[in-house]
Amino acid sequence: MKKISFLLLGIILLIMFAYVWEDIRGTSLSQDVLRLHVIANSDNPSDQQLKLMVKDQVVAQMREVLVDAPNADQARQIAIREIPAIKRSAEETIAAHGYDYTVDVEVGQYAFPTKSYGNLVFPAGDYQAVRVIIGEGQGKNWWCVLFPPLCMVSSSDQGLSLDSPQQAEITLKCLKFLPKGLQITFMGKQHEG
Repeated sequence: MKKISFLLLGIILLIMFAYVWEDIRGTSLSQDVLRLHVIANSDNPSDQQLKLMVKDQVVAQMREVLVDAPNADQARQIAIREIPAIKRSAEETIAAHGYDYTVDVEVGQYAFPTKSYGNLVFPAGDYQAVRVIIGEGQGKNWWCVLFPPLCMVSSSDQGLSLDSPQQAEITLKCLKFLPKGLQITFMGKQHEG
């Protein structure tokens, strides 16, 4: 009977840990990145194409100024400082292609749905982002991650597509304290104490 009680307690603790881990992982990730969100004037194909041209300009501009940012908070501070320059270059890109749309640039905390770059998943939640709104801002949007610089890898209207995704391994320190000989499977990996 004691073995069953310990087994049930262990299962309950693992389930609770999984929920807490998912919450911590999402919160940590949202604090460690700075996203870019470009919203088109409309869903008209020419407005969508213009959105991609503005996106290319903003990504190139931010690549230069964020190159030495040591963390997401510093990247955010740089982005705030760059708002006038981002707005100006977006307006110039729009005018160069024959449009006269207004541009609003904001840096703030915004809700995002779950999004993925190939094998990298960004859970739904509030993220710091540079938001560029073209004209009415009623069209489809484009997003990527400015810091760390995932926008700079390759992009399309669907977001970033990684050509060679890197595998990441998560190590949990608490697994090192498992009793010798005890094995558990967590996130598809076998762990031993």
